Amino acid sequence: MNRFRRKSDQKGFTMIELMVVVVIVGVLSAVAVPMYGKYVKNARITEATSRIGEIVTSAKTWALDNQNAAGNPIWPAAAGGIVDLTASSNFTYAITGGGGSNANTNALVLTATGVAGTRMAGVSVTQTVPNINTNGTAPVIAGL
Repeated sequence: MNRFRRKSDQKGFTMIELMVVVVIVGVLSAVAVPMYGKYVKNARITEATSRIGEIVTSAKTWALDNQNAAGNPIWPAAAGGIVDLTASSNFTYAITGGGGSNANTNALVLTATGVAGTRMAGVSVTQTVPNINTNGTAPVIAGL
């Protein structure tokens, strides 16, 4: 009589079958978890680029509507500006004007910086928008 043979009334899985399933699940999770992390990070970066796009659109709209206006700020919203740079759970947002002797003073530089203590810490997304206004004046950024 072979001791490894099952009796006809025994049911269930052998230990080897269960261990094979555990190994397969382990290999799949070892591959899937890092890929999921990259997917989430890319989705959060898309959040930042989308928000920057909204700010650029607002600034260009302001520039078209107020071509001859001086002293009307586009930011901060508390000063009557049209752009709200409220931080999200992943990024803080900043808007600055061009500076330096060779920089285009009509440019806006928008930056999204990852919040410290999150997975986005150290990530920065920057967009420079040159010639924001066709008449040679840049939108006013309060404090600059």
